Amino acid sequence: MSEFIAESIWPGAPIERSIFGTDDPQAIWGQALELCPEAVGCFAFEVSVGALFGLRLRDGSRIALKVHVEDRAGRLEAVQRVQAHLFQSGFPCPRPLGVRGRATFEEWRDDGHYLDAHEPSVRRAIATKLAELFRRTDELQDTGMEPYVQPPGGPLWPTPHNVLFDFGATALGAEWIDEIAAAAKPVRDTRVGRLVIGHGDWTVQHFRFQGLRPTVIYDWDSLNADLETVFVGNAAATFTYTGHLRVELWPTVDEARAFLDDYEYARDRPFTPKERVAAQAAAVYSRGYSTRCTHAVGKDVSRMGLRDYAEAFM
Repeated sequence: MSEFIAESIWPGAPIERSIFGTDDPQAIWGQALELCPEAVGCFAFEVSVGALFGLRLRDGSRIALKVHVEDRAGRLEAVQRVQAHLFQSGFPCPRPLGVRGRATFEEWRDDGHYLDAHEPSVRRAIATKLAELFRRTDELQDTGMEPYVQPPGGPLWPTPHNVLFDFGATALGAEWIDEIAAAAKPVRDTRVGRLVIGHGDWTVQHFRFQGLRPTVIYDWDSLNADLETVFVGNAAATFTYTGHLRVELWPTVDEARAFLDDYEYARDRPFTPKERVAAQAAAVYSRGYSTRCTHAVGKDVSRMGLRDYAEAFM
C-alpha cells in the first residue's frame, strides 16, 4: 500500500509532512493502520486541508478515513452528530462511522457523476440543496458545535487552510487584495440574519449527481456554526470550483448574483436588504481569500475577478 500512497504524494510533500509529520509513504500507511487496524487495502489517497484514505476492510466493505491536522475529538464528534442526523433524515451525505483521536470514519460513497456548475440547472440544484441543509440542521436542538462568528475587528485573514499558502511571506504585491478584503470584512461580519449550522466548502467539487439529483455530498468535516449570510456568500463566490472537470474554476459576478437569487428562491423568502448586503460582502471577502491564496503560490490572479466582485457587490 505504501507504493500506492507514494504515487499520490505532492512534489516535495509539504502538505503530507504537515499532516503526518513525515513524507515517508510506509510511515504514512503505518499511521493509517494504527487508526484503522481492520484495513487490508488502500484504493484512494489524497491530501488537502487533511488527508483522505479510501480503505478496504477485512469484511470486504469500503470506508473513508480522514486524518485532520488540528481538530479536537470533541468538535469532530459534534460534526458526526450533525452528519448522522442528516443521513438519517435522507440527506445525501455518507453515513458517519465514528471518531478516533484526530481521525473520522464514514462509509465510502461514489455513486453518481460530477457535473459542471456553470450550467444554470446545476447551479440551482446546489443552491436549493444549501437551503435544504439549513432547514434540516435547524431541527437539531443541541449539537455541541461552537458558533464561529467573527467580530468585525478581528484579523483580516484566518490562518490559511494549508501550508502551501504563506500570507506573511507573500504580502508584497497583495496590498490591493488586502484593501478590498478589509472593506468587505466588517460588512460581512455585521450580525444580521440567523445563526445556522452549515457546510463551509459548498462547491460542486463535493457533489455527485444522478441527473440533477445530488446522490452524495462530501467534506462534512467543514461543518460549523456561523451566520447564514456568510455561508451563502461564500458559496456564491466558489460554487463552480472543481478539480474533477476541465472547466473555468470560479463563478463570474453574474453567476454569483444568480446563485444568491436561486438561494433566496429556494429559501422561500428573500433576504432582508441588510442580509443581502452582508451576503454580497461575504462573497467579496471569500473571493479575496481565494485570490490571496492564488497570489501566495505565484499564480496569475487576473482571472480571479476580485475587482469585478468588489465593484458589483460593495
